[in-house]
Amino acid sequence: MVCPCCFTIPSVIIKLLATASALSYGQRFLTKNSNKWVRRISFGITLIISLILVGIGLFLLVLANNNDLRSRGFANFCAMQNLKDGGPMNEVRCAILNEADISGKVLEFGPGPGTNFKCFVNSTSIDEYVGVEPNTYFKEEMMREKEKRGLTFPLDFAPLRGEDYVDVMSESFDVVILTHVLCSVDSVETVLANAERALKPGGKMIIMEHKTAGEGTKLKMFQEVVGPIFNIIGNGCKVLDMTKIIESYLGNRFSVQLDEFEAPLPAFPLLFARPHVKGVATKK
Repeated sequence: MVCPCCFTIPSVIIKLLATASALSYGQRFLTKNSNKWVRRISFGITLIISLILVGIGLFLLVLANNNDLRSRGFANFCAMQNLKDGGPMNEVRCAILNEADISGKVLEFGPGPGTNFKCFVNSTSIDEYVGVEPNTYFKEEMMREKEKRGLTFPLDFAPLRGEDYVDVMSESFDVVILTHVLCSVDSVETVLANAERALKPGGKMIIMEHKTAGEGTKLKMFQEVVGPIFNIIGNGCKVLDMTKIIESYLGNRFSVQLDEFEAPLPAFPLLFARPHVKGVATKK
């Protein structure tokens, strides 16, 4: 028996099903005075589109109400993407991390399958690495990636949300890494607060996140359309004005250097995620 209180229907699913229904009924009125063949062709096309919309809606409905399936599916998708060693996006990622000179005790929020490990292959300056990752399906992939890259630093996997990582000694880390994680947390400010608390004075916070496009642009409108769908498929990922949020929160307590750029991501399925912000925030 399904608990009604635990079963939710996101508004995007309702919109998809409503659109499918509207297409089916609207087709009849628009073609009622047309000849037989026009009506049949129109009906066939409308039926196919409606079935696709219903299928997508039902798929999203299942994902939205099955946390385990959503987490496992997202982990598998990220692990597949992580197999691609080359490509311009990995070059951007590694350039940011290498320029920051990662060393000492490192804390990463949302390491996923160890996506950033490919950038540390020739590094011997990392003494300890802690990955705070609530999706436990990533643990095995992360350990496998570390071994694949020949990395020798001690690795601790903390199966916690970034908001819940509070049982740690203050000012105990030299570097905090936040890459493609803040979009999926419940409270960006809480995660930034935990990162700030864990970081030593003079320590560096490395940031790379996708963000909203410019107001009034076609890409911004596209983000508003696909955002609710990706929120389900992407295991909670949201499209936020990360530049404003990060700068507003860190304020005068950090020396912040952020740059906005267009990430070299494929148009399908990540066109909406091309607007990015990257940089380093140094704790005063």
